[in-house]
Amino acid sequence: MNKDTKKGILFILTAAFIYSTMPVLIRTLGSSGIPPVSQVFLRYISAFISACVYFFVVAKQKFVFPSKNLYLLLFASLFGYGMTNLFYTIGILNTQVSNALFIFFTFAIIAPILGFIFLKEKVNTFNIVAIFLSFIALFLLFQPNSLSTWKIGGFFAFLSAISQASYIIARKRLKNYSASFMMLANTFLGVLFLGILSMLFDYGFYFQGSITRVSVNTWITTVLFGVINFLAWLAM
Repeated sequence: MNKDTKKGILFILTAAFIYSTMPVLIRTLGSSGIPPVSQVFLRYISAFISACVYFFVVAKQKFVFPSKNLYLLLFASLFGYGMTNLFYTIGILNTQVSNALFIFFTFAIIAPILGFIFLKEKVNTFNIVAIFLSFIALFLLFQPNSLSTWKIGGFFAFLSAISQASYIIARKRLKNYSASFMMLANTFLGVLFLGILSMLFDYGFYFQGSITRVSVNTWITTVLFGVINFLAWLAM
């Protein structure tokens, strides 16, 4: 195992650990009166600000408009980044956390399959056995139950797994773009896209007084959640 592979595994594990804190935060914001789409949109604002600080201050990079793989970049940012968190949030709010996590983390199984299809990566007997054992490990780890809640929550959790796996594959194709640039693009397009969706689906939250009843503690949690969201995706 070479140095880059070890580094990649470390970052994936870091991202997975950070993700493990998200269900609690999602449930907290959901119980505080913030609708799912707006919850993702509002924390994306914080994530975008974090990405700007990292890109311009920490990484000290200059923004250059991408000239190659523009459509793939849009796909990765809008579907792979934006929709993953939206699907994941809806899944967490509509089924038990153990169910949502079991289904979501199947992205670790879906991604190699997509890699074989789109990246022509080799798959051998060892890979197949490892994927099968990974599924069993996920099942034993999360012990999914309450199948009656899978109709909505499980469906969106599975969509989040597909979009997450798609992001990983697209990101490998976009390896010439730095992690800091990808996060800047992802969060910027995520804010725009989720902002439009939130105005369409959560109109009453913004223009009928609901937003004024959100507590200060909830706003602080939302901001911190956005920062955590940024760190998870940067590691990924």
